[in-house]
Amino acid sequence: MRGQNNVNSSYIIQRGDMLDIVVMEHPEFSINAILVLPDGFMQYPALGSVKVAGMSSEAFTDSLQKALEKFVVNPLVTVSIRRIQQQLINIYGYVNKPGQFQIFESVDLFSAIGLAGGLKSFKKVKTVLIIHANKTVEDIDIRDLFKKDLSKTTVPIVGAGDTVYIVEPKEFNWARLSFFVALANLAMMMVYYGAHL
Repeated sequence: MRGQNNVNSSYIIQRGDMLDIVVMEHPEFSINAILVLPDGFMQYPALGSVKVAGMSSEAFTDSLQKALEKFVVNPLVTVSIRRIQQQLINIYGYVNKPGQFQIFESVDLFSAIGLAGGLKSFKKVKTVLIIHANKTVEDIDIRDLFKKDLSKTTVPIVGAGDTVYIVEPKEFNWARLSFFVALANLAMMMVYYGAHL
């Protein structure tokens, strides 16, 4: 008999997820709040270390059912996802609301920027860096991306653990220029008055 799970059967279990597993009429094999460890395994009674991360909830339910057939006749297994591991992306730089944001699946670059309240000024931004969780870096000219037909262009994708950095535009520092102009005027005045004394 097939087991059940209380989430979409295509949900892929992640490291850090917390599961509840019920084996009907067999409390000795039922566990609440079991954590998927950072190595992708969990410790299960009688079975020991069981690989779970990367499997769909349906595939894991089926796999567990088959493994338990050694101990239970026709086991009926129900897998529930009690808590989904937070999947965060970081968005920093020239955006209105920089910070960390929860996502439940990978998003395109424009959606990621939208999570951070959008760009402070689209006209001023040129470069966007995506530092992926695997340490690879994408250097993107966002103006160039907008010049292309987006229906025919692949927009960069941002996934859990990635960081998006909108490079701050170099703006001319008028205050600094004013300071140096004032200093130059003062020096010229001192030279002028010094020469006429």
